[in-house]
Amino acid sequence: MADSAVLEAQARELVGKGVSRRLRRDGAVPAVVYGSEIDSVKCTVDSKAFRTMIHNFGRNAIVTLKLEGGSEDYSTIVKEIQHHPVSHDILHIDFHRISMTQKIVVEVAVHSEGTPIGVRNDGGILEHMLHEIEIECLPTNIPSELTYDVTELNIGDTVHVSDLVAPEGTTFVTESDRSVFAVAPPTVRQDEDEETEEGEGAEVEEGATEPEVIERGKKDDDEGDEE
Repeated sequence: MADSAVLEAQARELVGKGVSRRLRRDGAVPAVVYGSEIDSVKCTVDSKAFRTMIHNFGRNAIVTLKLEGGSEDYSTIVKEIQHHPVSHDILHIDFHRISMTQKIVVEVAVHSEGTPIGVRNDGGILEHMLHEIEIECLPTNIPSELTYDVTELNIGDTVHVSDLVAPEGTTFVTESDRSVFAVAPPTVRQDEDEETEEGEGAEVEEGATEPEVIERGKKDDDEGDEE
C-alpha cells in the first residue's frame, strides 16, 4: 500500500515566468496545492529533495507537505509533474490535498512477471499495451504497483483488465475490456524475406530464358530443313 513521505515547502507570493526561472536556478521548483475544501496554495519545494522522495517512495506516495510558517500540514498526493521537453528538468508540481477518509482515483503502474510459454518455446513476442490502470480507493490503500504472472500465456493469448485481481480495498476504474498484455507470433526477419524474394525472382528469370533457347533451337531446325 501507499507509503508516506514528508516534504518541506516554502510559501511564495510572486508568480510569473521570470520568477519561476530564478527559483529553478536556485534549486527550487514552483508548486501549487489545491483541493475541494481549500483555496490553492502556491509554494516551492527543493528539487533534489523532491526527486529523492519520488525515488524512495514512488509516484503514488502520500506526501505530508509541511509549509514553512504555516498553521497546518497538508496531506497530499502528487497529481502532476511538468517536465522540460528537452532537458527533462522539473518545471512545476501539482499537489492534490486529500482526505484520508475519502476515496480518490489514481493511476497505478502494471508490470508483467515471468516469461510466457509462447515466448520461451515458440519465439513469440510479449506485447505490453497498457502500462497504467486507474483505480479508486482510500489513500491508505493505494498500491505501489500491480503485477500479472504471464508465464502460462501462449501465442495468441491476451490479458484484459478484467483478468487482473484488484488489491483489497480497491476498484478498477479503467474499462474491463482494455488489453494489457498479449503474446504475438514471431516476426519474419526482413533479410530472410528479401532472400526468399530474390530466390523466387531468380527462378522466374531462369524459367523465362528457357523458351528463348527452345525458340532458337526450333528456328535452327527449320532453317536446316529449308537447306
